[in-house]
Amino acid sequence: MKRLFLSILASWTIAFSFASNSAYEQAMQQALSQLAQADSPEAFQAVANQFQRIAQVEKDQWLPFYYTSYAYIIHSAMSEDREQKDQGLDQAQQYLDEAQQLAPEESEVVALQGYLHTIRVSIDPANRGPELAPRATQILSQAVEMNPNNPRALLLLAQMKYGTSQFFNSDTSEVCALAGQAIAKFEQAEPESPLHPTWGEWIVGYLQRACDQ
Repeated sequence: MKRLFLSILASWTIAFSFASNSAYEQAMQQALSQLAQADSPEAFQAVANQFQRIAQVEKDQWLPFYYTSYAYIIHSAMSEDREQKDQGLDQAQQYLDEAQQLAPEESEVVALQGYLHTIRVSIDPANRGPELAPRATQILSQAVEMNPNNPRALLLLAQMKYGTSQFFNSDTSEVCALAGQAIAKFEQAEPESPLHPTWGEWIVGYLQRACDQ
């Protein structure tokens, strides 16, 4: 009788686990679909709110915190007001900190930190560049070392180096060679799961157009 009870209990546990995972995956897929369609600061704010609600429930999953941060970063990049840009990045950092605690060795998380610094630099390159640009480059290089096949880490590193070369009016040939490698990795990349990051197409296009000029 005891064995039967334990067997039934185990079956229920597995069933509830599957149901929970299914609900999580469904919520994430819906949020990712909304993310793919977002095209304004308001839309990215709505996406951030959606991922934030998932993160509040799934506190042991790094992806909802990651995507919340990413949505805030893009919201900041698209905003016109400087104060709103910094506020958005501050919010992005809060959720990225949570993702880093859950997945400190995840290249995608480290790369997103470098991207956040890159956007922070773009708000005021002259004043923020000397301190934050090298830090962003260092962090993105670390993300590449953690996973040389991570296309976003490579693309973001190439983008950061290209922007620095432009700022100092220096030769971009080596940077564009790196961009070519990054683009190739991006085309070959296969996400670990349907929920893992795949974004970066616009960076590919930006680098291709910039290096073809």
